[in-house]
Amino acid sequence: RCLESGAYRRHSPVVLHQPVEVFRSARRRACDERAFVLTAVGIFNDLVWDDAGYVVRVEGVALAHARHHLAQYEQERLRRRLPEPAAFMQPRAWLGAACYALLLLLVPLIAARGWLPVNPYAIAVMDPERMATGQWWRAWTALTLHWDAPHLLGNLGAGVLLGYCAAQIWGNARAWALIACAAASANLLESLVGPSNYVSAGASTAVFAALGLIAAHTWRTRRVHVEGSMRRWVPLIAGVAVLALFGAGDAAPQGGNQTNVLSHALGFVFGTALGVVVASRRGASMLAAVPAWFAALLALGPILAAWALAVRTAV
Repeated sequence: RCLESGAYRRHSPVVLHQPVEVFRSARRRACDERAFVLTAVGIFNDLVWDDAGYVVRVEGVALAHARHHLAQYEQERLRRRLPEPAAFMQPRAWLGAACYALLLLLVPLIAARGWLPVNPYAIAVMDPERMATGQWWRAWTALTLHWDAPHLLGNLGAGVLLGYCAAQIWGNARAWALIACAAASANLLESLVGPSNYVSAGASTAVFAALGLIAAHTWRTRRVHVEGSMRRWVPLIAGVAVLALFGAGDAAPQGGNQTNVLSHALGFVFGTALGVVVASRRGASMLAAVPAWFAALLALGPILAAWALAVRTAV
């Protein structure tokens, strides 16, 4: 006896003139699914029951066509999506964020106490004209100077949050080494390609470098597990959106506050580039081979050496 398979068949049962079997199952639901697939591609079919189970039938002339579409359906149904990799969070990620906060707070404290023999803003801010004469250390020292309390607190909060996230991925030492390397590289390039009539300071270059690192790593590691071309780009699109929304506010051309978009954009670009590299299989293995103590030295050593050079040169 003929059985209608689903709402799409109830009011218009199909009458086949030369019915042949195309699928059989003891489960009604399995036959309903195949019948729906055939109906969706315009192949007339019906569902019947015999002593061995449910049978999906089609016209004899459409048998090859029906088998082709059912084979495609089986391949699609049985195809398994790659499993998401288990997320392993590195322990004590707060430690690197605490060191970052301490460093940013220590510099204004030292300056306020008068422990420096010279004005730190005269020897340590980003100044392309001075950097062109050989004062390259300003690319590092400028990361630790801020113009006022809101400027400091903004970079402090954003840097702690993003640095904590980065440290959960790569560990404290390696994450902050990547951030410091990307930020200093951005400052060095900015001194070469940017305008010369301004000075700038602030850790925002490092903040956007951390943003680029995380966005690129997320995009690179999740894109093979996410279907849909647009969904794969969501992490990078979100990073660019954050850059466009918050990438402003720490340049001072001859003393006035103005947006330093170039610094933020270069920080994000260098961070993104490093994030793509260390998310690759080879890059990840190379980064993992770097000892934690050496990575910590790479993160903090150039900043301390840069300040030592800045003070020594000024004195």
